Amino acid sequence: MMPDGEKKGITVKIDAALHAEVRQYIDSRNMTMADFVAQALYNELHPKIQQEVGNMRTIAFQVPDEMYQRIKEYLSRHSMTQKEFCLGLIGAELERDQQIIEVQHESEIEEVLEENEEEMDMEMTM
Repeated sequence: MMPDGEKKGITVKIDAALHAEVRQYIDSRNMTMADFVAQALYNELHPKIQQEVGNMRTIAFQVPDEMYQRIKEYLSRHSMTQKEFCLGLIGAELERDQQIIEVQHESEIEEVLEENEEEMDMEMTM
């Protein structure tokens, strides 16, 4: 995943509330701060879901707090960002919908072909 090699330092100041959230996260996973920062940087530089190049649009919505907490736990377990999670769900649903449309289209074509066959059979019996 992340290459081992020469180590370099990074020092940053962050908001105390964010630091507390990070500390809670790494403590619950028996990680070091260095492990966490390296993983976060690697994930940001090498996202699991590659974005298409082009115009970007924003989608924003609210969810109930209980669902939000469940999502955060899921993201933590799977080392995903909210963006990766949502893009994955949206992409999967759009793909599923496209498959349904294709099946419906194929069914419509089959119906027309069957109707044409019936018409031809009727004309031949006349």
